[in-house]
Amino acid sequence: MQRVSLTVVSLLLSANLQPALCQQRLLTVTIEDSTGAAIPAARAVLHCAGRRDTERFADAAGLVSFPASHATACSIEAGAAGFATGTRVLSGVEDNGVEGNLEVELAPARASMQVIISADMAPFAAASAAKQQTLQAKQIASVPVFNPSTGFTDILTRTTPGVAADANGFAHPLGEHADTSISLDGQPITDQQAKVFSNQIDPNIIQTLTAITGAPPAEFGDKTSLVVNVTTKSGLGQKPNGMLSSEYGSFGTWAENLTLGAGTTRWGNFLALGANASGRYLDTPEFRPLHDHGNGEGAFDRIDWQPDGANLLHLNLGLGRSWFQTPNSYDGAAAGQDERSQIRNANVAFSWNHVFTSSFLASFTPFYRHDEAQYLPSSNLLSDATATLAQNRTLTNVGFRLEGEYARGAHTAKIGGTYWHTLLHERFEVGLTDPLYNALCVNGSGAPVAATSILNIADCAAAGFAPNPKFLPNLLHYDFTRGGTLYRFDKSADVSESALYAQDDIKLGNWLLNPGLRYDMYNGLSRGRQVEPRFGLSWRTPWSHTTLLRGSYARLYETPYNENLIFANESSANSTGINPFASYRSEPVRPGTRNQFNIGFGQGFGRYLNVDADYYWKFTHNDFDFDTLFNTPITFSVAWRKSKIDGMALRVNLDNFHGLTAYSVMGHVRDRFFTPEVGRLIFNSVPASPVFRIDHGEEFEQTTDVRYQLTSPFVGKHRPWLSGTWRYNSGLALPDTVPTYLDALVLTADEQAQMGLHCGDQYATPTHAIRQCSAAAFGVTRVRIRAYGTENDDKNPVRVTPRTLFDFSAGDDSLLKMERVTVGAHAGVLNATNQVALYDFLSTFSGTHFVPPRSLQVGIQISF
Repeated sequence: MQRVSLTVVSLLLSANLQPALCQQRLLTVTIEDSTGAAIPAARAVLHCAGRRDTERFADAAGLVSFPASHATACSIEAGAAGFATGTRVLSGVEDNGVEGNLEVELAPARASMQVIISADMAPFAAASAAKQQTLQAKQIASVPVFNPSTGFTDILTRTTPGVAADANGFAHPLGEHADTSISLDGQPITDQQAKVFSNQIDPNIIQTLTAITGAPPAEFGDKTSLVVNVTTKSGLGQKPNGMLSSEYGSFGTWAENLTLGAGTTRWGNFLALGANASGRYLDTPEFRPLHDHGNGEGAFDRIDWQPDGANLLHLNLGLGRSWFQTPNSYDGAAAGQDERSQIRNANVAFSWNHVFTSSFLASFTPFYRHDEAQYLPSSNLLSDATATLAQNRTLTNVGFRLEGEYARGAHTAKIGGTYWHTLLHERFEVGLTDPLYNALCVNGSGAPVAATSILNIADCAAAGFAPNPKFLPNLLHYDFTRGGTLYRFDKSADVSESALYAQDDIKLGNWLLNPGLRYDMYNGLSRGRQVEPRFGLSWRTPWSHTTLLRGSYARLYETPYNENLIFANESSANSTGINPFASYRSEPVRPGTRNQFNIGFGQGFGRYLNVDADYYWKFTHNDFDFDTLFNTPITFSVAWRKSKIDGMALRVNLDNFHGLTAYSVMGHVRDRFFTPEVGRLIFNSVPASPVFRIDHGEEFEQTTDVRYQLTSPFVGKHRPWLSGTWRYNSGLALPDTVPTYLDALVLTADEQAQMGLHCGDQYATPTHAIRQCSAAAFGVTRVRIRAYGTENDDKNPVRVTPRTLFDFSAGDDSLLKMERVTVGAHAGVLNATNQVALYDFLSTFSGTHFVPPRSLQVGIQISF
């Protein structure tokens, strides 16, 4: 019989089904430890009465498949180094019998137990030369999440090496701003998923999550520094089951979630409902939140139907809504500022998988996604600091993905294409409310003066002032303090993208080759085409199966962000321009091109410890970022001439050792961006240096998580667990921000208090500024200002002060058990030491945000 690719099986696995390859069905088994972590390279044997035993080895995700027999007595025996043998008895492998997706849980081995495979068996079963990791549902559930609205990105930043956390659910992978693609059951999503742009994927719907930070295979494009492949939960082949969870915490935070699943071998349904609210919904410009309430609701439904053994159809339906206030600084609160946002989204995606032969599978996935973001000003427009603004932006994405996969011999090949059309509509209003923001005149020291009665720069001298060299005449008509009106913008545009790709995984003994080719076509406000060769190579050393070496190259095509794309591309720095608010602009931005190189290794140490590391180099022409409008959630795109980024991503895993599991993810990045700005809108000043470190990466960041669960019942059948997380961040760069202590002395009192400025033992407060201080007595606690004369935006930039945070949690997943109902409970504390620290400060690209203060959380879950 021809070999059936595990990759082919994994596509069908997403529905937990028993597909027929020709006249045979497949039985797929997930081998995992007691924490839900996959066990790669585990050995599994299918025993059926009257038939020869069938032996298989699990892939990197712990998955192994068998051709299912119609015998009435079968069992699966599984084992791995360091684990006791596990057995699953099957009552019958028929259409109305056993499920097509089973789990076998292996307990840690005791000295008296026999293990199935020897300790020198490979702990790595690479299916790709790109660095990647897979999390199962149980592992995802164990990641501490204290803000329900950013749970998805919290999981990514806490478990994926090289991904730096930023405020409001932003994640910066490998030194890039939010350069992330999500594949949701085959549906590509490349628009930003931070909570100020869209409502995030609910972690409760995820069955498996694979994060690729290496050079991506040819099937992925558009945004490629991080590729997240998500398979959702399914009710196919499941007995009725569900979970109801409730969580409550500091700042009035609460979350309620319900999941339900049920089905037969022919159909299945999985439903997830959730709602949450908090008094600290967004990250704030003050340590204690002011004007920061928000709430969100979401629903997801997956419907599966398997009409016969060769076809599987499933439909994903999703709805989401969130409403939240824009957090105030003390200055904004004093002015009575009351700005709010609302985000609504809907998603529909259909998928059809068809097995033609035992070697060929095809899938077709059409999709529709709609996002609407609204920003609402204060009822008194003059209460809005610097400017009053309103926005209503919609993004509608429709398209399809068609793919075929062929597996025979040493080859597993894919060929396919993607087409999507994005409809954009942007409505925007803005007017200046601060007379000093665009003052016509300056005093003798060069500071702007209000002088709102002066409407011509030539009249400054008569009033005893000098003309302001930074005055923008474009904005005078829209300055409320000088009799101006609102600037209004209302336009639509569309962007179409398409791609063709082919790739092959070729296994030759201990070698694995991953050649691929992709062709991208972009037709938006600019146009472009690109041919992108990809190639990866990995080798498992024959003398030590615990060592894996790999390397890869990818030519990549990075497309512009869609958020506020129209308004940003109509910016202009002259008085006749369509958009008068641009300080800098050259031309509509074009897609960027990138060459990415990766080298890495995986190394096992004994039965329990393994290390996986990658070093990468990325060279990009036309690299992207965002500029923030007046420290609000409204942002506009920026493109820089080029960037050079290199860094390291490392993960260390300690597998279940007598109930103790641990992992540590680390990253280092050196991200150098080069001026000039080559497209779109910048509201704030451009960094003065021709080369600068952008606020996308840190010199070093790491997250270490340690979890212990009793291996034997304690007081009845209870197996409580304890977990602790240590997070260290060296601090994001702050290009062109307060380069010297003299610059800090002219900030507002509130800004000085935010950065922790002090002169000796006298600290600035929100109502008391420090205007004079000697260099010897000057100090700042939350920003690293370089010594006078040493600051350099490239070699020695101003950075946020390093922070060390500790989180702790404990619980019992089986606190109470009654027949088919299990009650669990947990409690946790975030930032246990209550450290006062910043994500960023007056950043040109993101504003000012504090990390959350100490937050307590308790929760209960009922499973049935």
